[in-house]
Amino acid sequence: MKDLNQFTCPCCGAKLVYDGEKEMMKCPYCENTFSMEQIIAEEKAKEEMAGGSDMNWQTSSSSSSMITDEDGKITGYSCPDCGAQMVADENTAATECPYCGNFSIIKTSFEGMYRPDVVLPFIITKEKAKNALNEFTKGKVLLPDAFVDRNRIDSITGLYVPFWLYSCHADGTIFYEGVKTQNWEDAQYKYEKKDHYRMIRSGAMDFQRIPVDASTKMDDAVMDSIEPFDLSKAVQYDAAYFSGYLADRYDVQEVDARPRANERVENSFRDRLRQEVSEYKEVKATSEKINLSNARAEYAMLPVWMMTTEYEEKKYVFGINGQTGKLVGALPIDKKKAVIQFVIAMAIALVVANVIIAIGFEGGINIVREIVGILISGVIGGIRVGTLVSAMNTVHQKTTASAYMDKDSVVLGRREDNFLYSKTEKREKPKQQ
Repeated sequence: MKDLNQFTCPCCGAKLVYDGEKEMMKCPYCENTFSMEQIIAEEKAKEEMAGGSDMNWQTSSSSSSMITDEDGKITGYSCPDCGAQMVADENTAATECPYCGNFSIIKTSFEGMYRPDVVLPFIITKEKAKNALNEFTKGKVLLPDAFVDRNRIDSITGLYVPFWLYSCHADGTIFYEGVKTQNWEDAQYKYEKKDHYRMIRSGAMDFQRIPVDASTKMDDAVMDSIEPFDLSKAVQYDAAYFSGYLADRYDVQEVDARPRANERVENSFRDRLRQEVSEYKEVKATSEKINLSNARAEYAMLPVWMMTTEYEEKKYVFGINGQTGKLVGALPIDKKKAVIQFVIAMAIALVVANVIIAIGFEGGINIVREIVGILISGVIGGIRVGTLVSAMNTVHQKTTASAYMDKDSVVLGRREDNFLYSKTEKREKPKQQ
C-alpha cells in the first residue's frame, strides 16, 4: 500500500492530501474529495491494469506432413505475372490464373505441398457460381455497359484456398471509465451533473476455427467478405476432393497469420464485454488483459470460386464461397451515369419540394424557399448516388470473429462499479425577448 502522500486524484492526476476535518482525501486543485475505500479500490484497479494480454497459439503438428506426387497425377502451375503457385490433378486443365486473370500460366513439376489438416469440400457448382455472378451485375445502374459486354464469366475458376484456422478459449478483464448524468434547471440556469465511474468487467468465451487466409496473392478483404464457412462440415484430406479444382500452396506462415486472428478474437471479446456497460455514457476502455488457453491452429483448404477481370487497366476480383454461394466483389462505376442519376434524383426532389412549398406556405415560392429547396434536393441527389455506389462494392474486411464464437460458452464474471468523482456544469438560459 502506498503512503498517503503518494495517492493521486482520479480526476486530474494531482497528489491528494488528507483532510482531517472531513476524514477524506482531498485534491487541492480540483477540490474533489474521496473516501479511503474509493482510493484503495482505485489503486487496486491500477495495479491490475498494469498487466498485459497473453495471446499465444500452438500449431497442429499434422500440417508438417507432405502430399507427394500421387504417381504423377498432380501437375504444378505457375503464373509468370503474379507469381502464384498452384497445383491440380490430371483431370483439371488450368488455363488462367484465378488471382490476376493471366492466360499464360505455365506447367511446372510438382514439388509437393503440405497436407492440410482438414478440407471443406465444394458444394456450389460452377453453373451456380456463374448464375450468381450474372445476378450480381443485374440492376446496377452505375455499371459501365462495356464492362458487362467484356465480362468473362465462363472463366470462373474453382480454387482450394489455403487457410489457417484458429481455435481458443479466451478469458480476461477489461477496465472502463464512464459517466452517469443528471439534468435539471431553474429559472436562470440549466445544470448537468456527471458522475464518473470506474467499471470492471470480466468474462470467458470459446472461439472455433477462425479462418485467416494463408496466401499472399489472395485479397484478405475478399476472403473475409465471403465468410462465414460452416467448418463443422470439414473433413480429413483426400485427394479425391481436389479433382476438377486448382489448389493453392500456402505462403503465409502460421506465426505470420496470428496477428489477424488475435485482432479478431480481441475485438470480439471487447464487443461482448462492452455490452455489459451499456447503462453508462461516454464509455472508454482504459486497460485490458485478455489471455488465451487451449489455443491451436490448423491448416485447411477452403473452397472458393474466383474470377478476375480487367476494365480500363484496373483489375476486379470476385469471390464466391464454394460452400454457401455467398458472392462478393467490387464493380466499376460509370461516372457519367452517376452524374445522370444525381441530376434525375435532384430534379424529382426539387419538383416535389416546389409543390409542397406552393401548397403549404402562404405567399408560395420565394427566393429563400427556392434556395432551401435546391439545397435539400442536392442532398437527396447525393444520397441517391451514394446508395447506388455502396451497392457496387460488397467487399469489407472483417475485424471480429463473432460468427465463430460459441455463444453457449460465454461466461460473465466480475462486475464491479466504483464511483470516482462528480462534476457539475451550468449553462445560462437564453434570455426571453
